[in-house]
Amino acid sequence: MKFIITVTALFFLFVSHSFSQEIFPPDPIKKLVRATKIDGNIKIDGQLNEPEWLLAVPIKDFIEQDPIQGIPAKKKTSVRLLYNKTYLYMGVICYDTVGKNNYRLLNLQRDFSASNADFFAIAIDGYNDERNCVMFGMNPYGAQRDLLSFDDNYYDPDWDGLWTVRTQRTDTAWIAEVAIPWKTLRYKNIADSLQTWGLSFGRTARGSNEISGWPAFPRAFGGLRMPYAGKLVDIQAPKPSTNIRLQPYVLDANNATIQDGKTLSSNNVFKAGGDVKWAINPNTLLDLTFNTDFAQADIDRVVNNTNRFSVFYPEKRQFFLENAGLFTVGMDPLSNGQSDYSARIQPFFSRAIGLDANGSPLTIDGGARLVYRSDKMNIGGLFIRQEGNAITNSTNFFVGRYSQNLGQQNRIGALLSVKDGDAGSLTGSRNFTGTVDGFFRFNQGMSESFMISTTNDSKSHTGYAAASQLYYNTNTLVAWLNESIVTEKYDPQMGFVARGNTIVTDPGFLYQERGNWLPKFVRTFSPGFSFTTYHNATTQKLTDRYININPVTFQFQNGGLLSWYVIVAKQNLDDAFSLLNVPISKGTYSYTRHKITLNSDPSTRFSIALTGDLGQFYNGAYNSLNTTLSYAPSPYFFISPSIEYGRLTNVGTNMVSKDVTLYTLEGRIALNPRVQLSGLFQKTNVTNTIGYNARFSWEFQPLSYFYVVFNNNSISQDNSLTRVIKTTDRQVITKISYLKQF
Repeated sequence: MKFIITVTALFFLFVSHSFSQEIFPPDPIKKLVRATKIDGNIKIDGQLNEPEWLLAVPIKDFIEQDPIQGIPAKKKTSVRLLYNKTYLYMGVICYDTVGKNNYRLLNLQRDFSASNADFFAIAIDGYNDERNCVMFGMNPYGAQRDLLSFDDNYYDPDWDGLWTVRTQRTDTAWIAEVAIPWKTLRYKNIADSLQTWGLSFGRTARGSNEISGWPAFPRAFGGLRMPYAGKLVDIQAPKPSTNIRLQPYVLDANNATIQDGKTLSSNNVFKAGGDVKWAINPNTLLDLTFNTDFAQADIDRVVNNTNRFSVFYPEKRQFFLENAGLFTVGMDPLSNGQSDYSARIQPFFSRAIGLDANGSPLTIDGGARLVYRSDKMNIGGLFIRQEGNAITNSTNFFVGRYSQNLGQQNRIGALLSVKDGDAGSLTGSRNFTGTVDGFFRFNQGMSESFMISTTNDSKSHTGYAAASQLYYNTNTLVAWLNESIVTEKYDPQMGFVARGNTIVTDPGFLYQERGNWLPKFVRTFSPGFSFTTYHNATTQKLTDRYININPVTFQFQNGGLLSWYVIVAKQNLDDAFSLLNVPISKGTYSYTRHKITLNSDPSTRFSIALTGDLGQFYNGAYNSLNTTLSYAPSPYFFISPSIEYGRLTNVGTNMVSKDVTLYTLEGRIALNPRVQLSGLFQKTNVTNTIGYNARFSWEFQPLSYFYVVFNNNSISQDNSLTRVIKTTDRQVITKISYLKQF
C-alpha cells in the first residue's frame, strides 16, 4: 500500500508540472460591465421591445470553452442589463439558425439537465469575494434552473429562488427576458453606495454542442469558478429591507391498504402547515417549518443492487435540500465514476430524519434552520422535532456547522450533530457526531479535501472515521488519490456510511485526449485506470480489491458516448450475505467483469442508452443489459421506457440460476413550464413490487403550487401455502401551497 501511495504522490507532482500550463490563470485585469438604471418597470414577456433596452450597452464577445478553448464563440450571444428599485433585469439574445422548433430540450421540468438542452445562465457574486455565487439559468422554452455555489466545490442545486423569466423563439435566435428581485439576491449592506459584484455568463448551443462564456474560462471548469469572472461595477442596489417569505399549505390525503381485493384500512387526513423564510440581513437567513410535509417530493428510483452494501438514495425533500451544501461534510471516493464500489462517508445526512427503523415516514412537527454566510465565515444550525410511532421514539435532531474561509480559496470547519432518540426521556438513546473538515485549493487545478470524525452514543461506544482526497483536474488529465478509514464502532446515526470497519485506498487517473488523429465525430478519447483496495480496519486483512481499467471511452461531438470498463475483482468474505435474494457464502471470490456503455445523443427527440454488464460473478456468472429509450417529439411531451434484464447462472451458495428484471417507465406532459403532469412506473421481480406515481403540478404564481399526487405500491408475497398474497398501499393527495413575500 505504501508503494502505491508513493508512486501516486510522485505521479501528482509530475502531472502538476506537465499539465499546469493548460489551465490559464484568472486575468488580473477584469472585464468590466455596467447595468443601466431606469425608473419604470419592464414587462417580462420575452419581447425586449421596451425602449429602455436600447439604453443598455450589450455585452458580447463570448469565448468558446468547448470544443476549442479560447476562440470566439461561433454562436453569437448578446446580453443587456437594466435595474430599478425593485428588480435586476436581464435581456438575452442567443443567436442560432436551427429554426424556432428545433432548439434542444427534453422536457420543461424545473432544474432540467443543462447538459442536454440549449441553455443560458448568469452567475452573480454579490459579495464580490470570488468564492460564492448564485446562478440563474433558463432554456428557450422558459424552464428555470437555479443553484447556489460555494468555491465551485459545494453546490445547492435544489435551491429555488423567486424570479421570473419569459422567452420567445425565432428562426434566427431565442430570446430571454428576466426579472430578479433584489430580495432574492444576497449582497453587502451598503446604503446609497455603488457596489461591484462578480459576474459571468455561460451558454450551451446544444445543436452544435458548443459551450461558451463571458469572460473566458478554462475548459476544465465551468462559469461558477468566480476568480475568472468579470465585474459588474457601479451597481446601486437598494439597502436590504424586511425580507420575509411565508408559504402556508393545506393538504387532504386519502390512504388505503388493500389485500387480495379487500380493503384492510382506509382513512382521510387533513393537514395544514407551512414554512417561513426570513432574511434577517444580507448575511443571515432563518427558516422555520411547522407540520412539515413532503407530499410532492419525487419518489426513489428502484435499484437492483449488485454489491453487498447499502444503496445511497439522495435527499429529495425541499426543506432539507436548501442550504444542504453548508452541512455537507464527508467524502465519496468513487473512483471518479469508474467503479461501482463506493466508500461514502457522510457524518450528517438529512434522510436520517423523518423515517423510522423500517424506512416508513414519520411526522415532523417542526424545525428551524439558521444560516449565516459572509466572506470570512459560514455558520449554520438546524433543529428538527420528529414524532415517534410503535417502533421509533419521538426524536430531537440538532446539527451545528461552522466553517472559516482562509486565504483565497481555502477553508476549515467543524460539524456537530446530536440525535436524542427519546426526546425528554432520561432513558432515551443519544448519539453524538463531531467532525472537523477542510478544503485547500493549491492552484486552479489541484485541491485537497479532508475530514476527521468521531461518534459516541448513550452506551459509551466511541468510533472514528477519517478521509482525504487529493484531486487534480486540467483540460487533459484528471487524477486523484483517495484515502479513508472507518473504525468498527463509528456510528453516525444522523449520517450515512457505505462500509463500516474498513480502510480504503483509491488512486487513479483519467486522461482526456483530443488529438488530430481522432475521427471528426469524436470529441474526446478518455482512457483511465484506478486501483481500489479495502482492508478490515481491525485486522488489517484485505477484504476487497478492484482493478478498474478503462481502455476505451469516446465522447462524441454530438454528446454521445462509447465506453468499456474492465473490473478485476477479488473479495475475501468473512460473513455470508444475500445478493438479489441469492445467498452468498463466506470465502474468497475472484472474478472479472466487463461494462460496456453506448449512448446516442441524449438531446435529440429520440435517443437510446445501452449498458451491458457481464462476466464472472461469485463462482458463477451474471450478464445484464439495461436499455433506456427516450422520446421527446417536443418539450411538451416526454416518455422514457427502460428495461434492465439480467441472468444469474450458477451463482452463490446454492448455484442459483434465475432472471432478474426491472421495468421503468417515466413520462411528462406539459402545457408550459408551470403546468405539468408527470408519472413514474417501476416493477422488479427481486422484491416482487410494482409502483405507480403520478403528479399534477400547477405553479399558479412564482413558487406557489397546486398539486394532485397519486401513489400506488403493491407487493406480492408467498404465504408458504402455495398462494401469493398481494398487498397494495394507495394514496391520493391534494395540496395547495401559497408563497407571499414581504
